[in-house]
Amino acid sequence: MTAARPTDRRPALVESGVSTRVRVAIIGGGIIGLACAWQLLRSGCNVTVLDPDVAGGATHAAAGMITPSSEATFGQEPLLAASTASASRWPSFAAALAADSGLPVDLRRAGTLFLAADHDDEQVLARQARLLERHHRAVERLPGRATRRLEPALSPRLAGSLLIADESSVDPRQVARALRVAIARRGGEVLSAPARPLVRDGRSIGVERLEERGAAGHAGSAGHIGQVGTTGADVTVMAAGWATTALAAGLGITVPIRPLKGQVLRLRPSAPDVLRHIVRACVHGRFVYLVPRPGGEIVVGATSEDVGPDSTVTAGAVHDLLHDAIELVPELSEAALVESITGLRPATPDNLPIVGATGIDGLVVAAGHGRDGILLAPLTAAAVVSHVLGSAPPEQADAFTPERFAVKERA
Repeated sequence: MTAARPTDRRPALVESGVSTRVRVAIIGGGIIGLACAWQLLRSGCNVTVLDPDVAGGATHAAAGMITPSSEATFGQEPLLAASTASASRWPSFAAALAADSGLPVDLRRAGTLFLAADHDDEQVLARQARLLERHHRAVERLPGRATRRLEPALSPRLAGSLLIADESSVDPRQVARALRVAIARRGGEVLSAPARPLVRDGRSIGVERLEERGAAGHAGSAGHIGQVGTTGADVTVMAAGWATTALAAGLGITVPIRPLKGQVLRLRPSAPDVLRHIVRACVHGRFVYLVPRPGGEIVVGATSEDVGPDSTVTAGAVHDLLHDAIELVPELSEAALVESITGLRPATPDNLPIVGATGIDGLVVAAGHGRDGILLAPLTAAAVVSHVLGSAPPEQADAFTPERFAVKERA
């Protein structure tokens, strides 16, 4: 796969970098596809989104953490830089989306508490603090009493904590709903339909709408039978999560994304405002997070299971998540278990998303965001707009290029 530079693939309907109603088809109606669609509409494009499961998928299960520092890991510096840049875009992204949709988009900015359940878990916190300090990120080590003053519901037996004050969260379901409304208000379409790219003479000319959804309910999955129509487009964006691999393979393009299963719970405590901060923790070697919602609900997650496209909720995973959540916040033992759900994260070999030109004229990919789809949505949308309109994408998205896998294949 040889990716053309964005400035070499400017659609015929674009003049001087400004869209004059470029037609764009987006395959995939999760947070990435919807964010790209909304930003393209704001740039003057005509946009159609196609997905057989526009209200589900990984976005429906996501916790919505905008936490570049607490997600940071050693050896992933490009992802930390991109995540930090995207997080800085979230306040203006949320404000503009609320204005466009007329719906609330609540960006909670209370910060993250990173906790250790015992002294062995404290070593994880120490490593995280060293990593963040090396990259000049704000992090504060707190004694137990200071932690309890911030969050009185936390267990008094916790061994240690870090405060990362500049992190936030959103409700992905709320954001997706606002995006669908904003898209409609700007004249875009979101169709509940499976689709695949349509390529003729080496150029993408739109999408084929297919007769039935795939076995896993994702655009582009195996199991579609027959074509029921086409949607013409000057540019097609493949943003179908882990199903993008099958879409690309049908065109001879390698986009290495696999589904990584994550099981998530939603709890409703009897008392409101049990937690204010995002809580991330290492509990006897297991990682868990608790994300409070404005209405009092708490999202607890998540497992990380490399088991293929399996969406089964398992008793063992529910047990472990509940055990760890209750160890951190004992009063959650009395909370109502509102939901147990599985999401399939689109994971890549190097944990970076794949965003950019594919080597087929008029065909762009935006997928593979793993557990960071919500966090990276604003930066990804800005990059896709640049690729569609032929301008230079944000430099923080340079590491997302699809060409990095083509280089490895040729080597």
